[in-house]
Amino acid sequence: MTTVKSPVIVTPEQMKNAELRSAADGVFLSQLMDNVGKGIADGLDELVGLNGKDVTILCGSGNNGGDGYAAARYIAKYGAKATVVSVKVPATELAIQARERALPYIFREIPLSNREEAFSELNAQIILDCVYGTGFHGELSEDIAGLFSACNISKAFKASADIASGCNALNGAACENAFCADVTFAAGAVKTGQLIPPCAVLSGRIIPLEIGITAYPGYEAEINSDSLLSLFPKRERFTHKGSYGRLLNVAGSERFPGAAWLSCHAAIRTGAGIVTLASVKEVTSSVSTSLHECTFLPLKNGTGYIDAEDISDILAAAGSSDAVIIGCGMGNREDTRLAVAALTENVSCPVLVDADGINSLSGHIHELRDNINGLLMTPHPKEFSRISGYSMEEILSDPINKAKDFSKEYGVFLLLKGTYSVIAAPDGRTAVNMSGNAALAKGGSGDCLTGTIGGLLAQGVEKFDALRLGAYLAGLAAEKAAETRAMSGIMPGELAELYPYILKS
Repeated sequence: MTTVKSPVIVTPEQMKNAELRSAADGVFLSQLMDNVGKGIADGLDELVGLNGKDVTILCGSGNNGGDGYAAARYIAKYGAKATVVSVKVPATELAIQARERALPYIFREIPLSNREEAFSELNAQIILDCVYGTGFHGELSEDIAGLFSACNISKAFKASADIASGCNALNGAACENAFCADVTFAAGAVKTGQLIPPCAVLSGRIIPLEIGITAYPGYEAEINSDSLLSLFPKRERFTHKGSYGRLLNVAGSERFPGAAWLSCHAAIRTGAGIVTLASVKEVTSSVSTSLHECTFLPLKNGTGYIDAEDISDILAAAGSSDAVIIGCGMGNREDTRLAVAALTENVSCPVLVDADGINSLSGHIHELRDNINGLLMTPHPKEFSRISGYSMEEILSDPINKAKDFSKEYGVFLLLKGTYSVIAAPDGRTAVNMSGNAALAKGGSGDCLTGTIGGLLAQGVEKFDALRLGAYLAGLAAEKAAETRAMSGIMPGELAELYPYILKS
């Protein structure tokens, strides 16, 4: 399976323009279709194995159906018994040609009109959906809705070509009985609708396939990929702790000491040379018992929270730091806002604001315009809603553009956390992170992510790249942990322990 090295996210219209550009460069739609078919077959063989398997391919009348016929030919070459259920008769020239090439290889072809025989093929070990492509909108006919409903309750491994049939590739809307895939092989690029529920849910794992597109004249965002790992700071022999940066972490409170530990631990595991925790004495005393590599700035107040009177000490420490993170477990208080504002207005090194640091800015969003050096923020959707004024519905239905617009307006580098996190820079650069899994759906994961990004910033990684690399690395750690353990029992604090192994491999 050949995945795209630098994948992007496009609208259906942008994908059409990319196909036209490729044709002008000599890579025609027929070749792209054949590449899709081969990529799907390669992918299925890598994921579940094809030799000796029964595979049912559902083909529609358009070019998505043509992708299915192309895939059927390659699936048969892998030693599988490939049966095509012709949902609709091929109607495009490319689909007709693909069918003609596939017929000598497939086991048999059954029209959906022969309902009993067609439905019997849903007992196959693998079902490949190639009924509707990115141009679908409207509703499913009764017979196709019934077919997909039967597929969705099947125990077969289910895959979709380009997009789960019944989904809108632009906005993520889906029909009631849309096909529900375990994996979707996105042809060339991921479509915007695939990031938005319910299409995001119905798509399963999304794998972008390299199909030969020569260029994308326009796209919405890049997708984080393995190429980012090359940005991770290298360790040179003739260096010392100061060579890898000083990070100041302003975090924790009597109520939330764990947030300070998690963020400091992740920063150290990410490679920051010196990590200093500035917090109340209850927290620094607690963290010091188990995190011996950290240094500490115990703050003098006795309230159990970082107070405004501590700001002068925080600013003094920030002055000799290469990066600052603030907010994890601090509590949403006016004193938190004052500390964030002081750092925003007076510190020249990168400042990353998370959690309660973000919450404290609700109602004071105008203060962000005063940031002197491109503040970084890592909100989840509820936190983003509080500071931006966007409703949750607006954010979840259009996360890329909402993140992009906010970043440009307020001059901040933003990581909008989610299943597919969006990273946006004030200059318009945008990326989406698709690594990770449900192991991250646990309190403390955000603190680990903040520490990871802070550790990268301290080592001199550029802000946009630090957000992208931090999100990608944390997601990879969750995937690595889930290879041997149930996601429900994976602790956020364990994830940073896997960073050295991921980077070594």
